[in-house]
Amino acid sequence: MSNLDMSLDVIRKASVGTAVLEVIGLLLAIFRFWFRFRIRRLWWEDAWAFSAFLFAISYLTGTSLYVRYERPTSTVGYWMSTFSFNPMIWLVRHSTLFSVARIIYPSLILRRIVLGIALVFFLLFISFMATKLWYFCHDLSWMNNTLFFGNALLPLDARLDIFELTTDFITDAILIALPLKLLWSVKLPTRQRRMILLIFASGITITLVAICRAICQFLKVDLVVSLITDVEVALSSIMCNLLVFVTFLYRYGRSASPPPSTESDEDDDYTTPVRPRETTQILTTIEVGGSGYSDNLTSMCGDGFASNATSGVSDVLSYSEQRSKEKSSRS
Repeated sequence: MSNLDMSLDVIRKASVGTAVLEVIGLLLAIFRFWFRFRIRRLWWEDAWAFSAFLFAISYLTGTSLYVRYERPTSTVGYWMSTFSFNPMIWLVRHSTLFSVARIIYPSLILRRIVLGIALVFFLLFISFMATKLWYFCHDLSWMNNTLFFGNALLPLDARLDIFELTTDFITDAILIALPLKLLWSVKLPTRQRRMILLIFASGITITLVAICRAICQFLKVDLVVSLITDVEVALSSIMCNLLVFVTFLYRYGRSASPPPSTESDEDDDYTTPVRPRETTQILTTIEVGGSGYSDNLTSMCGDGFASNATSGVSDVLSYSEQRSKEKSSRS
């Protein structure tokens, strides 16, 4: 076996390991959606996570086609994986950011700040994806090269690497600094403080992997970059959905059945069903005058009824007399 075959074999074995991690992330996502739907707690963060789930499936499918098949199937797989990676990572960031927004939802100022940060994230993502799309499409001659064991490969140039690294650094720094800001300056209940700590830990983990990928990109170690990219997608998917899974285990792990929902919503970790709103009917009692009022009312009703009845009878009699006169005149 040649060194080339051995290297390809190692990459295929490593891709199997990263695929296992990605499948774990997908299973956690499925559990997240099922659990949130069952307790009726679906929100915007779950919508972003579901979109990331779809792109993670596309990325996993594309990498499998790229590594295990030859042209033209491998080229299709390369396009799928290349343009599924960045949307998946950015959607995970949006889901994490909206998880923070849900926790600090009662605070109007902080909520507006988080929504403004989400808009900045979206604009950075659109600008980077537009640049990347132009880089891949303005000259398609790269599709004929054989840089990756006979398959096409187009490494990013230094300028695009710097652009990607800059946007990643800005967004990851925000996702790390925002939970720290909340932990230091905002008095949060115990459960919500635990969720913020988990968000902070997930941001640190994803950032470390992104830094390793960026270093390998600058060093032009393309084979290692592909593996680290797989790891980054897998860990992003896991950390995105681990927040729901960990809070579920922490709350329900000590008993066989879920505990009843608490009466207070101040320390909510979003693992309990939404309680139906309790509606009460307010009856107003109006106390009117005494017996004299009721006698007068009865008298008025009686007089009115009698007068109406008399009037009605007289109208009927007059109508009957008129009809009889018309008949007699005709005869």
